[in-house]
Amino acid sequence: MVLCSEEEVYNLYVEYARQKGFGITKKRSRLGDDGQLKYDTLACARGGKRISSSKNSFNPRLSTKVNCPAKINIIVGTDGRFTISSAHLEHNHALSPQKSRFQKCNKKMDAYVKRRLELNDQAGIRLSKNFHSLVVESGGYENLTYTEKDCRNYIAKARQFRLGVGDAEALGNYFSRMQRRNSNFFHLIDMDEEGRLRNVFWADARSIAAYEAFGDVISFDTTYLTNKYDMPFAPFVGVNHHGQTILFGCGLLSKEDTETYIWLFKTWLECMSGKAPKAIITDQCMAIQGAIRVVFPNSHHRLCLWHIMKKVPEKLGGLIEYKAIKKILKSIIYEAVDIQEFEDIWLKMMKDYNIEKNEWLNSLYKNRHRWAPIYVKGIFWAGMSTTQRSESINAFFDGYVGPTTSLKQFVEQYDNALKSKIEKENKSDFASFNSSFPIMTDCHFEKQLQEAYTNEIFKLFQDELRGMIYCNLTLINSDGVMCTFQVADILKGKEGTFRKQVVFNVFHNEIEFDIKCSCRLFEFKGIICRHICKVLIEKNVKEIPSRFILPRWRKDIKRRHTYVMNCYDDTQTSEHKVRYNKLCSHLSKATKIGAESMEKFNFLMKCVDGAIEKLMDNATSWGNHSNEVLQTMLEENNEQPQTTATTKFLTPLKVRSKGRPPSKRKKSKVEEIISRNKKKVLSSYINFINSRFIFCPKITFISCRKPKRREMHKLKMTHKLNFAHKKAW
Repeated sequence: MVLCSEEEVYNLYVEYARQKGFGITKKRSRLGDDGQLKYDTLACARGGKRISSSKNSFNPRLSTKVNCPAKINIIVGTDGRFTISSAHLEHNHALSPQKSRFQKCNKKMDAYVKRRLELNDQAGIRLSKNFHSLVVESGGYENLTYTEKDCRNYIAKARQFRLGVGDAEALGNYFSRMQRRNSNFFHLIDMDEEGRLRNVFWADARSIAAYEAFGDVISFDTTYLTNKYDMPFAPFVGVNHHGQTILFGCGLLSKEDTETYIWLFKTWLECMSGKAPKAIITDQCMAIQGAIRVVFPNSHHRLCLWHIMKKVPEKLGGLIEYKAIKKILKSIIYEAVDIQEFEDIWLKMMKDYNIEKNEWLNSLYKNRHRWAPIYVKGIFWAGMSTTQRSESINAFFDGYVGPTTSLKQFVEQYDNALKSKIEKENKSDFASFNSSFPIMTDCHFEKQLQEAYTNEIFKLFQDELRGMIYCNLTLINSDGVMCTFQVADILKGKEGTFRKQVVFNVFHNEIEFDIKCSCRLFEFKGIICRHICKVLIEKNVKEIPSRFILPRWRKDIKRRHTYVMNCYDDTQTSEHKVRYNKLCSHLSKATKIGAESMEKFNFLMKCVDGAIEKLMDNATSWGNHSNEVLQTMLEENNEQPQTTATTKFLTPLKVRSKGRPPSKRKKSKVEEIISRNKKKVLSSYINFINSRFIFCPKITFISCRKPKRREMHKLKMTHKLNFAHKKAW
C-alpha cells in the first residue's frame, strides 16, 4: 500500500489494531542525512522482551511484553510517499476487540471533555464525581475513549500549567498576578537565610475595604492543618452586617512561636493601615497571647470559652467528685449574675472540694477577666464568645484541602472561598432589601428596627421580643427623670427546660433617653435586650434613638467594600476563552435543535463538517481576524506570571510545630474518615490472623499500617509460630 503521509499510515494501522483487538507502538525509525524520515516500523504493543525494573524480586511489576512479532515496515520514497514494504499480521497472544478501548493508542480526550474536567476541578468537584458525570452522559463506560486515570493525569497537568511547577514559586506568581490586577492587593512572604519560604500573609482588596466597616472585632485561630508541609492556616475573621463570617486576610505559618505570631500580626496591622481591632478572640496559646501583648496592647483580648470548657474532662476527670465539680463550674460560668457572685461561688467550690492547689483552675481564676462571660460582657464582641468563626472557615475548607494539599492548590481554594462568601453576602443583601420578617407586636420601635436592620439581625431582635413573655417588670425607684426597674427573667436550659429566675436592673433616663440593663446584651451584641424592650413598652416609647441602632447592623448603609471588584485568579478571563465559551453556548443550542429529527441532524452535521474543513484550511485569508488573534496571543503572553531575577522562592521545609503534637491537633472531616476506616481495616485484619494462629508472647503488631505479605514472611522466618491450621498461611 502507498499512502501520502506518516499520519495517514499511523491512523490506518491504529484502526486495524482497534478492530483486531491489540495496541500499537512505534518500534524504530531511521532518518536520512537531510534529517527526513526514511524508514519506520509500527509494531504490536506487546512486542519486545520483558525486562524487569523492580528492585525487589519478591514484589515484581506487571509487564505486557511477550515478544510478539506483529508489525509493519514503512519506507519513505524520494517523492515523499509512504510505502508499506512488509506486514507481519500473526500474533503470539490472545486478541480482544471488545477491550480495545483500554489500549493506549486508542485513548483520546477531546476539547469538550478537557474543558469540562478543568471547570469542574476549579469548582471543587471531586474527580470521581467529575468522571462519573462523563460516564452517565456517554451512556456507559464502554462508550468512553479514556479512563478515570487518564482524567486524573490530565487534571494534574492542568493544575501544573495553571500555577506553575514549584509550590513556593507558584505562590509568588499568584501574588504577582493579583497585584497587577488590583494594586490594593497586599502580600508579604517571609524567607529564611537560604531563601526558603517560611511564612506567608496575603489579603485581597475587598477584604481590606471590609475591615473598615467590620474590623472592630476579629477572631484568630490556628488549629487547622491545611497542606502537606503541615503549615497551620491562620485566618483573620470577622462578622459582617448579616452576622456572616468574613475574611480579613490569612497566613500560612511554618512555626507557632511568639516571634512568628509577632511577624504575622505586624504584617496584618501594616496591611490594615495601622488600625488595630478593638477586640480579638483567640485560644489559650501562650505564644499568641505574648504576641498580642506586643502588637495589640490596647485591644481587648478574650480567650475562647469553648476551648476552655473542652479541657474540663481532661484536667478534672481524675477527681473523685468530678461530676459535682463540673456541674458547679458550669453554673458559675453561665449563670452568674454579677462578679461578686462569680468569685464567691468559685472560692467556695475550691474550698469545699479541696481543690485549692489545682494549677489549671488557679490559672483560670487568675485570668478570669479574659474568658469568664460575667467579666467580658461589657465589651462589644459582635455576639462572638468563641473562635467558632475561624472554625467555620476551617469547615469550609474541609471539602477542598487536606494533608497532601500543595500551596499552589491552596491558593486556588482560597479564591473559591472568597467567591462563595461574597456571593452569600450579595444574596443576603438582596433578601434584606426585597423581603422582611413580619412584625409580631404593635410596638412602633419594632417597625423602626425592621426598616433599619438586616433580616438576620432583625430576627435576633425578634427573639428578644418573644422572650418578654417570661419577664415581669417592677418599678423600684423613681427620682425625677431617673427610674430604676427590676425585670425578673426566667432562664431556660436545654430542651426548653426552666432553670431559675434571675432579676436584672434597668436604669432609664427619660430626658437624655439613656437606658442600660445589667445583662449587658446591648454592650456585648449591639442589640437591645428583652428587659429594655419591656421598659420601653411600659414607657410607651415610639422611637429609639439612633445611637441604639449600630451602623454595622444596618441594611441602608452603602459600605466601601461593596464597590470593590475582587480580582480572582480566574483563568477564563482571556479573550480566547471568552470566544470559546460563546461558541460552546451557541453550538449547544444548535445541537439541541439538530437532535430533534434525522433531517435536522444530517443538515447540521453537514454544515459543521464543512465549517471545520474550511477553518482548517490554512490557505484561507481571515483578514483582520488574524491581527486580532495575534493581539490576543500577545496579551495572554503578557498575562503569564513572571518572577523577578532577584527573588527566587524555595519550597518550605516540613517542620514539626511547637506545642501540641500533630496527632492532637484538630483534623478535617476528610482526615477523620480516612483514619477511622484504616483502623477498622487493621482491626479486622488482626482479628483474622489471631483466629488462625497462636503467636509467641514476644510477637506484637504495630497498629499504624496494614502489614504487607513480605513483612509477614519476615515475621514467619524470624519467630517460631504454632499454627492452628497448616493451610491457613
